[in-house]
Amino acid sequence: MAYHGVEYSAVQDDREQCLADMNRTDSGNTISSLKNQELKYLPSVEPTSASRSIAVSPWKRRLRQYGAPVTYLTLYFLYTVYVVFSLIYDPAGAIFVSLLEAIFLFIVISKVFKVDIWSPLVSLQSKCLLRVKKPFRSKIRMIVTVLVTLGLAIFLVWDIWSSFQRFIPVGGMAIFVIFLWITSSSPKKVQWMTVTWGLLLQFGMGIVILRWPQGYAACKFLGDSVSKFLSYTDEGSKFVFGDPGFSLHPVAFGVLPVVIFFSAVVSVLYYLGIMQFFIRVIAAVLRFLMQTTPIESFATAAHIFIGQVESSVVLKPFLNDLTSSELHAVLTSGFATVAGTVIAAYIEFGVPAEHVISASFMSAPAALAVAKISFPETKASSKLIDREMELEVGKERNIMEAISVGAMGAVKLVANVVVNLVAFVAILAFIDASLSYFGSRVGHPEISFDFLCSYIFMPLAFVMGIPWSSCQTVGKLIGKKIVINEFLAFADLGGYIKAGDIEGRSAVVSTYILCGFGSIAAMGINLGALSAAEPRRRKDFAKLMLRAVVAGNIACFMTACVAGILYQDIPMVNPTVNSTNQFNSSFQNLTTNNISTAFQTTSPFVMTII
Repeated sequence: MAYHGVEYSAVQDDREQCLADMNRTDSGNTISSLKNQELKYLPSVEPTSASRSIAVSPWKRRLRQYGAPVTYLTLYFLYTVYVVFSLIYDPAGAIFVSLLEAIFLFIVISKVFKVDIWSPLVSLQSKCLLRVKKPFRSKIRMIVTVLVTLGLAIFLVWDIWSSFQRFIPVGGMAIFVIFLWITSSSPKKVQWMTVTWGLLLQFGMGIVILRWPQGYAACKFLGDSVSKFLSYTDEGSKFVFGDPGFSLHPVAFGVLPVVIFFSAVVSVLYYLGIMQFFIRVIAAVLRFLMQTTPIESFATAAHIFIGQVESSVVLKPFLNDLTSSELHAVLTSGFATVAGTVIAAYIEFGVPAEHVISASFMSAPAALAVAKISFPETKASSKLIDREMELEVGKERNIMEAISVGAMGAVKLVANVVVNLVAFVAILAFIDASLSYFGSRVGHPEISFDFLCSYIFMPLAFVMGIPWSSCQTVGKLIGKKIVINEFLAFADLGGYIKAGDIEGRSAVVSTYILCGFGSIAAMGINLGALSAAEPRRRKDFAKLMLRAVVAGNIACFMTACVAGILYQDIPMVNPTVNSTNQFNSSFQNLTTNNISTAFQTTSPFVMTII
């Protein structure tokens, strides 16, 4: 307990000092005038850290200083020995453990040696760019952009020439771009170079994931691994809720615990610095290729992993200095992507994991491209914002505390999901009953919210590449996603996939359509969070919120168009990968099926590290 005016010393008795302070400030009583029995009722004072440090022996201080680094280095050395034996025993099966070796090396460098490996990369990039004059850089950028665009156009024409169904999403993308330009705040100020690179990045990721067999195999393996990893949540749910209760309540005891488990894992990744590194890399790529400002690139990269409510805390120091265009880009990227913690819940519904993961990444550059058409920059960006944005590193003392903090932090998220589900499902039931009542008065009791959405959004689903036979079903999902939220829409999509009502192209494209926080309910949530973070810009938030929601949804729709253009119902054949040099000689005739088998034979303990 602290007292006003008391200055504690590391060598003086705290209770005596407290009495002296009371003697100076109160009625003038002396210490000797107090009875001995009154002294024992005085509150004890916690010694300061300085006084405690005097009592710690030198060997304990050295243990605290060097204990953690020695532990990290010892574990890394033991794991390296394990990797060597694994390579000797089964080279093909050691690919996964070798990849983990690189991740552990990054952890050792950042945690033990406290080396920031990002700064040398940034300085090297700056030196390389400074050697080339700005006018010459602009010409090179223009030439590269034209060549890449022509190459992509030739590939698309050759690839989709024989399929009319895949031509339709091309027209859908054109419609979205024209709509954004017509409704733009400053159509003449649109930087088409930034927009072009946003679309090129979107198509580039789509080609790697949907058309390149090795890329699809890697993404498929990642999705299957994440699904397998999340399935371990069932063990905790069974232990707490019991096996019969766990299976009878799939949402409360099956889906929501996944959010808690994945939140704990994300907290560990933040504690180790892995998540911050990935965000910085993605932000650097976006800034370099699209020439967006640091705050726009950083916020877009962060929104792939964290929600807009969480990012408002990180962006709080900069919100007041953002231009309207930058603020619109930040809001749009939040509505166009979904947080990593809720991706786990979507996968649990039965939605294809590889497409849920890729959708959020593909929508990131699309969000910046769309934002720069809808609200282009007309002012200079504030120079007060640092070139390099930073995410706060976890302050937990060890991994166990990071797990506990992550799990406890998910309580608010789970509670938010629960109350919104209860409220929106109840309101939706009331709306359906009301529409059915009024419809029955004219002989159409079948009218409901889903019924209206299925017809209103049918054309929108069709221009994104959905077969006409499935457009009515997908229209229901689009309406539910925009009006209510994407969580309920994904729950319905998972049910449709399991029942066989949607499959193949319709299931894949629908996943990309729904993968975004752009709902009317999210507007209120984000407005409240951002207004609390920066009250001075409340009016700007309210003014830009609706435009950002529309732009965020269009970004998701354009990602769905890319999926509709590139997706093929024919299963991709994984070709044999032959080695050509000495390093690859031990991996001859290694197919992607062999790689998947090698990962699947990995022990469950190692799989949980992912």
